[in-house]
Amino acid sequence: MKRISYLIICAAALLLAASCAPKSESFRFIQISDPQIGFNPGDEKATIDWFSRTVDRIEELAPDFVICTGDMTHNMFDNNWQIAAFDSLLARMPESIPVYFTPGNHDYRTKEWPGSRDFYAEHYGESTFCFMHKGSLFIGFDSNLVKEGLVDQEAEQFAWLQTQLRELGPGADHIFVFHHCPVVSTSVDEEDTYSNFPEPYRSKYLKLFADNGVTAVFTGHCHRTAELEVDGVSLVNCGASGIPLGENNADGTPNTHCLNVVDVTPSEATWNIIPVDGGQEESNE
Repeated sequence: MKRISYLIICAAALLLAASCAPKSESFRFIQISDPQIGFNPGDEKATIDWFSRTVDRIEELAPDFVICTGDMTHNMFDNNWQIAAFDSLLARMPESIPVYFTPGNHDYRTKEWPGSRDFYAEHYGESTFCFMHKGSLFIGFDSNLVKEGLVDQEAEQFAWLQTQLRELGPGADHIFVFHHCPVVSTSVDEEDTYSNFPEPYRSKYLKLFADNGVTAVFTGHCHRTAELEVDGVSLVNCGASGIPLGENNADGTPNTHCLNVVDVTPSEATWNIIPVDGGQEESNE
């Protein structure tokens, strides 16, 4: 009887675990980056129109959720009209499409804008996120800690990243990571610049992603699209939904206002960076 009871308990535990495990399903999410309301060498309020079009396009594409990889406004801390404009447009998004954020270098700067990091936290919440969705793991973190040289905070965040990947990654169909500034811009051996992680951080994060089987890392910051694969991990830099910088993307295609549509099945994930105004560019298939 004791053995039978033990088997019943074990079976019940397995059923409970199965019921709590995230169910593998097909779904779509969208990445946008750098709407950067107010950033324009001409009419700075033209960026409002572009973000309005972006919101309309998102509604048409009907994703499960949206992730914005930073630079929501050009100067969030000092220009109330920018954040008001961003918020009012974002409020048009259906409640059924939640939006998650990672901070960009225009969202807070600890040295130039004292108090801006707290302001970001009050307005957008935590600068990291981690959740499972239909069998896939989503992790967002704050690349500003690396770029600003905030050593203690970066070390704490890196430990958190390691923990999430170690504990949740093995059970996921896919692992997607999001942050603002790319670890690598166009080449692993490129020089340290404004648009990548300096060494030794670059190697440290690339190893973390590869060791934990990350599927893709999605970033912004450069206002142009680029993609490369390092040790089996796709590094995807999405151009801006706001103002593009430069005529062409890294692969020579025209650089335009864009968003990244990611379609996920239990066995594969494909991303397709498309113009905000319609049309379709090449996907990673």
